[in-house]
Amino acid sequence: MSADPARLGRTGAAFGMAAAITALFNTTLACVKDAYRPLQNLMNTIAANNWTTQGLSDGILFVGLGLILSNTRMVETIKPDRLISFLIAVVAVAGLGLFAWYAVF
Repeated sequence: MSADPARLGRTGAAFGMAAAITALFNTTLACVKDAYRPLQNLMNTIAANNWTTQGLSDGILFVGLGLILSNTRMVETIKPDRLISFLIAVVAVAGLGLFAWYAVF
C-alpha cells in the first residue's frame, strides 16, 4: 500500500496563510500606532479604544484574506508541514517583535 501524502484543503491552507499574514500585520500595527500618536487617536475614535479597533481590523483582515486566498490556486500547492513551519516562524517573529517593542518603548 502506498501512503498518500498529507494535503490541506484549499480553505484550510488559505486561512492558515491568512493567520500568518494577520499576525505580522498585528505586530506592525501595534508598533506603528504606539509610535505615531495621530494613528492611535484615529483608532480611538473608530471604536472607542485603539485595541478594540486593532482587534476588529485583525479580524476583518483575517477573514478577508482567508476568503480571497481560498479562491486562488496558490494555496493548493502548500504542503502542510511547510505551512505549519511558516506559521510557527511568523508567530515567533511577531512575538519577539512585540516583546522587543514593549521592552524598549
